[in-house]
Amino acid sequence: MSMFRGIIPPICTPLDEERRVDVRSLEALVEHHLRAGVHGLFALGSTGEAIYLTDADRRVVLDVVVGTVAGSVPVFAGALDASTARTVDQVRWVSHYRIDALVVTAPFYANVSPAEIVTHFTTVAAAAHAPVLAYDIPGNVGKKLAAATSVELLASGVLGGLKDSSGNMDDFLKILAALPAQPERTSSIFTGSDARALEYLDAGADGIVPGIGNICAQWFVELWNAHRAGDRDGAQRAQQLITAMTEVFPIGEHHGLGRHASELGGLKTVLAHDGLTSSSQVSLPLSRMPAVAAAEVLDLIGRMRP
Repeated sequence: MSMFRGIIPPICTPLDEERRVDVRSLEALVEHHLRAGVHGLFALGSTGEAIYLTDADRRVVLDVVVGTVAGSVPVFAGALDASTARTVDQVRWVSHYRIDALVVTAPFYANVSPAEIVTHFTTVAAAAHAPVLAYDIPGNVGKKLAAATSVELLASGVLGGLKDSSGNMDDFLKILAALPAQPERTSSIFTGSDARALEYLDAGADGIVPGIGNICAQWFVELWNAHRAGDRDGAQRAQQLITAMTEVFPIGEHHGLGRHASELGGLKTVLAHDGLTSSSQVSLPLSRMPAVAAAEVLDLIGRMRP
């Protein structure tokens, strides 16, 4: 297995006003990230609205992302579905693309045991053509992936890594402590935290998969480079900017939106304002960012940027 490191943003999926994948905007967004110096891209994650997209739309996203990247950096792809059989089906058709790693959650909707979660990941990994990273995101899946289960799957080689979006630092440290240290470890342990990214790097994370990185990828690259160079002041400056930028996420909630609509709406409002996308449209049943909330987002961005 290959070990992945660095900044790998979970790229947004731009939609046009009819909620079709906006191919030109997605190409522009990929190119923008590559210019920022990211070390990879994660397509079809939560920020990419994968769970809302049809399989046909998911294929369009991979056509564009894989084609635009053209092998210049690793591409991760989400294979997100509620059950093992449906996830395996996702994994099999994704195998036709040049994908470097697959990102998979535990089953959701059904209330499953730790042993059943092991069976799920073992079955999915057996069908996969690339390393499988477990996606621990209890806020969406409804269940925390236990540290002991993660360690079992990582130590056995079933999993090639972990994307931890749980925010549970204690479990994160337990997992790292139970695995070989770098460079002997071949699995990749990522954090999905934006506001605590530096803290996770200090703890030993191999990289960051930052949702807010869609609108400030260059700050995460600066954070990564400063941290690796031992430039503590530079790393802290970058983290302070990133943490302030996360204030974009809850603005929509203050105006009646759900959490996911608020977070996606904030990102897409900025991307459209920056001319990287043609629209701030989101997938059904999510509500679009109201004008008053969008104005607050842009006011915040205007105060933060030079």
